[in-house]
Amino acid sequence: TLFLIGGVAMSGCSGSGAESSLIRNFFTASRLNDRATLGNIAMVGFDPQEDGTVGSFDVQNVTEEQRRPMRMRELAITVAQAQRDQQEFAGRMKAYQDENLDVIARVIEAERGNEDIARRDREVQEAWTTWREESQEHSRAVSAAESDLSTESAVAQVSAFDPNSAIDVQALEGELVTKEVTLEASVEQNGSSADRTLMITLQKVELSGPDGPIDGRWVISNIH
Repeated sequence: TLFLIGGVAMSGCSGSGAESSLIRNFFTASRLNDRATLGNIAMVGFDPQEDGTVGSFDVQNVTEEQRRPMRMRELAITVAQAQRDQQEFAGRMKAYQDENLDVIARVIEAERGNEDIARRDREVQEAWTTWREESQEHSRAVSAAESDLSTESAVAQVSAFDPNSAIDVQALEGELVTKEVTLEASVEQNGSSADRTLMITLQKVELSGPDGPIDGRWVISNIH
């Protein structure tokens, strides 16, 4: 069987039609550096310079689908709470700063010059040091919560993307579906060709949307 995708011939591809079609499009888009296509079907790329180009492949195995609940809504609540805590703390810190503005200015100036803190200013220095440390802790908490939410929702953002309907996937509940596809691929690089075994992770989301179920499309989330 010979498939022609985007002007590139790719033969010897077996496996289910949907899986093979997605994987063919992925390798072709990677070969052509087609970022628009890759952005719609994959979280990763297959760089021609570093990884080579796939001329043909055979699907050797496809695992059973694995499912787990998505945590986007839970993590979005965590982010919102961390942001509220940070804002509340920032207000209290600002009030303390305003009450001790002159002393804090002297403390900061002495610290920058690596000078001794005046005895009368040491109590404020200790307190201001604590305020600054706690401010950094709040910033780290917000950053960590946002990072967790971004990681959890990354596949959903691509899988459920609809150019005709904006969807806030982070506000939805549902499941993440995963399966692994093992390939035997002919990889061309630096003028030579070699057979390699590749494992591709396919994922999609199934969400409960405001207008009904959202069955996301499969995307390639990892390859090794």
